[in-house]
Amino acid sequence: MLKADLDRYYGYFIKTLIFFFVLIAIYVIGKILINYFAPFMTAVILAMLIEPIVKLFQRLKLKRGLSVILSMILFLGTFVSISAFAISRLVYELKDLYISLPNIYNDFYSMMEILILRITELYLQLTPEATGIIEELMINTFDKLKILLGQMLTQTPSSTIALIGKFTGAFLFTIVTLLATFFFSKDKSLILGFMYRQMSPAWQDKILTLKKDLFMALLGFLKAQMILLSVTFLESYVGLSILGVKYALIFAIIIALVDILPILGTGSIYVPTAILNLLWGNYKVAVFLLVLYGVIITVRYIIEPKVVGAQLGIHPVVALASIFAGLQILGVAGVILGPTTVVVIKACQHAKILPQFK
Repeated sequence: MLKADLDRYYGYFIKTLIFFFVLIAIYVIGKILINYFAPFMTAVILAMLIEPIVKLFQRLKLKRGLSVILSMILFLGTFVSISAFAISRLVYELKDLYISLPNIYNDFYSMMEILILRITELYLQLTPEATGIIEELMINTFDKLKILLGQMLTQTPSSTIALIGKFTGAFLFTIVTLLATFFFSKDKSLILGFMYRQMSPAWQDKILTLKKDLFMALLGFLKAQMILLSVTFLESYVGLSILGVKYALIFAIIIALVDILPILGTGSIYVPTAILNLLWGNYKVAVFLLVLYGVIITVRYIIEPKVVGAQLGIHPVVALASIFAGLQILGVAGVILGPTTVVVIKACQHAKILPQFK
């Protein structure tokens, strides 16, 4: 009996070691792939996305190569059209904003006068010790700003060269991605046939199952992010419209886009704006913005585990735990990598590459 227990525990121990080894391998390989093969990974995803359109054109008796070209044009054309519509609407509101700039400047100037007056009144009420500390802090701050400005001026030429290099890199990335997408999609059967011939029949079935699960998970993840982005946009747009903000659409789009960016989030816009309105004496606006921000983050924290879990096919508790663990271990990137790791493990288990949990 004791030997059987020891054998069972030994088996669990070995499986656990394999499990963590696979996690580390996924992380290391993923990092290498992203650093050196990002255009080709993007091309694979694009080729998978346009595959249904390619098959539709092939049903019309078109050759595979022509079907791929038409599918890429249709896919990219749709994307560009939607982007152009959004940008045109944005330009329209920005043009209106530009016309209103003189009035906005006057309002801002008046607000700054009120702000300076309030700060001056507060400063005059402070004790000599407190004013001395503030003066010393301001002197140190100005000294640091002068040093920073000097560094920026000396680095401007190198920064310009670096910026040109980034544009060149982005252009090259786009060209390589488009070419790779065409060849991956056009020669899909040849590429997959070559890859499958290198595997045993058992591993072929596992890889097919894994590919299907990961593709569905990718679509689910993108859908989840679009849902969360749309919710943030709608909350911001409705809230700012109620507040009477003239350019609510522009600000709602900016807030939603900032919410996607790592580290920043909606708080990087709402909190400073609320503080400024508080200093300007617009107490109702400040309170409204803070309440709106509170509603947005509360709704996000409530729906994110459910939305991510539902779209990725994992339990909301598991989604919540993976988001929290990823955030603690990897920082902001862990919010994405945490659930991704869970999905990869689940897909590997379904494909019988990893053992199932008891």
